[in-house]
Amino acid sequence: MLINIKYSTKVVYDMYRSRPQKELDESVLQFLSSGTSDLQIVSYDILGTEAHVIMLNEIGILNIDQLKKILKELEAILKDPDSLVIKGEDIHEAIEIHLIEKLGLNLGGRIQVGRSRNDQVATDIRMKARDDLNNLSEDLSNLINCLLRKSEENVDSIMPLYTHLQQAQIGNLSQYLLSYSEELFRCVENLSLAYKHVNKSPLGSGPVGGSIVNLNRYGTAKLLGFEGLIVNSIDATTSRDFIVETISALALLMITVSRMCEDLIIWSSQEFGFIELDDKYVSTSSAMPQKKNPDPLELTRSKAALIIGNVVTTLTLLKSLPSGYSRDLQELKLIFWNSFNIVTSSLRVLTSIFESIIVRKDVMREAVRSSYATALDIAEQLVITKNIPFRVAHKIVGAIVNFAHSHKIPVNSINQGDLRGLIHEYPSVKAEDIMEILHKTSVENSLQLRSSLGSPNPLDQQELIRVLYAQLEEIKTNIGGRKESLHISLKKLSDLVSNLVSK
Repeated sequence: MLINIKYSTKVVYDMYRSRPQKELDESVLQFLSSGTSDLQIVSYDILGTEAHVIMLNEIGILNIDQLKKILKELEAILKDPDSLVIKGEDIHEAIEIHLIEKLGLNLGGRIQVGRSRNDQVATDIRMKARDDLNNLSEDLSNLINCLLRKSEENVDSIMPLYTHLQQAQIGNLSQYLLSYSEELFRCVENLSLAYKHVNKSPLGSGPVGGSIVNLNRYGTAKLLGFEGLIVNSIDATTSRDFIVETISALALLMITVSRMCEDLIIWSSQEFGFIELDDKYVSTSSAMPQKKNPDPLELTRSKAALIIGNVVTTLTLLKSLPSGYSRDLQELKLIFWNSFNIVTSSLRVLTSIFESIIVRKDVMREAVRSSYATALDIAEQLVITKNIPFRVAHKIVGAIVNFAHSHKIPVNSINQGDLRGLIHEYPSVKAEDIMEILHKTSVENSLQLRSSLGSPNPLDQQELIRVLYAQLEEIKTNIGGRKESLHISLKKLSDLVSNLVSK
């Protein structure tokens, strides 16, 4: 939306500077102005103003003729936003100036009855945040859907699971992807809770202490699609906890996204080679022609730091503010909106990367075959079949792994004679029994033997994928319901304005 920005006109000073006798210094006006950032809330401010003046008509402050003229000018700005010249300190002042210039002070100067820029801006921020949360939640759902599809494709992609970045147990790529999905489902829940708290109307709270005008705050809230009010006028105009909550939810989301990127960066290295990134999603070197650098993943990883920084900035900005509106709060708008932009772009890039990723199943399987990641499975088999304490089984298998490692052989290649020497301290355990377990606990059998809920057993993975698909459909339905509810409310407002203007 391209809007011509202009900062000072005489009418600004005549309108707002009732006590100050001198005109505001031009450099101070530039310093105070939020005109550029406010371009993102022009439409929301106009919708809020339409709801407010309709309510003023209903309670007898504006007559129908006055209402129609005001609505007609507001609709003209919505249809041609370039016609609005930003004058004064912010978009709220600019729209009022525009109406005064078009309709005269006697009419345009009436729209602010029972309202302040303090409750206006809080309303605008919340209206924009609703749309941003819905759109971002859809992008997050798309990423989860992509991960579920990739999980289905990789139930048989056997690979090592890691602790301390050391091979720990045998798993599959499906389980890794599902672990990300489950974290992201919790992120969706966090965003849904933030939406619930955002979608409350502060409009009609005035500067801080309400109004002597008998405003119908519930009526304007309904017209704008809000689910209730922030009732206390101090709370409504002062509080920005919904911003902290939302950016914190975005930070948690980006921490998960960053960890996903880190795994992909490691797995795409030549040392691992588990995956390959599509050429469309890598950069190269200006000097080394062989390079395929995971720059999009690295930048996405870095974006998490920006969002965490935004959380800290927001908390620091708010921590010492007294009750009642302070101009410091103006700084939160760009931080808030930029956070959404950063996270949205990160989710879309990561989804595209996952959709095109090439999985090297043979490389992952070979990494498992050359590891000792079946060690815990062997120890648990000893506990189950030989009824020995786990700590004894732990010692036996540790000795077996040490021997295999020193001889550079897999554990199931140890002969029975060597096993007898390794377990001579444990007469209750026979070498032939261990040999049977070693051969039984192959790479493939290891996953089949896992029986605990949430393990990488392929059957469990397939069932979990089915359950998560159902959860995702429910989430999509909820997001769609929120968007539809807003659409219906704002469509009713639009229709009401059209009917009033055409009378």
